[in-house]
Amino acid sequence: MSYFHQDGCTIIKKHYILFSLLFIKLSFFWIISLLIWYIWITYRTIIWEEVVIYIFFPLVLILVNYSFLKLILWLIEHFNNLFVIYNDQIFIIDASLIMKNDLEIIDTFKIVKLDAYSDWLISNILWFWEIIIENQAKEQKVFNFMPNPYKLLDILKKQRLSVLEDRKKKYVVDELTTNNKN
Repeated sequence: MSYFHQDGCTIIKKHYILFSLLFIKLSFFWIISLLIWYIWITYRTIIWEEVVIYIFFPLVLILVNYSFLKLILWLIEHFNNLFVIYNDQIFIIDASLIMKNDLEIIDTFKIVKLDAYSDWLISNILWFWEIIIENQAKEQKVFNFMPNPYKLLDILKKQRLSVLEDRKKKYVVDELTTNNKN
């Protein structure tokens, strides 16, 4: 599952459908490499030896290495792309091995609108949607491939209500103490 709860902290990972997309890309590179290798083995008597040594072999080697490197970098990026809900804040962690790491903090008190959006049939069947968060500055943050969108929206709404209640209590206590001093 993509949701982990512990001590008031919820960690959410992207949907597993991204793994299948990655393996489709990976298999495409492997199929091309196998096709080149098959041509090389089948027609090695017809094709010049220089073509095999200087074109086919390096091409297959580059394609296979590129696909494995892409797989490793994508797995690192996938497992370091997290949506964390803790106390009254939301942390969006987007880290990868090569690119600039990104950490974004959203205060749940400043959230104006929460919405889930799906635009095609497969996302409805496999249950991954886009989550849209709008803050007071009318900025919209869109998070793609979020699993179980209604569960996430429910967690965010409960978190926001608890933050509003805590802040109301704080202001009521502050108001009572200032009135008693006067």
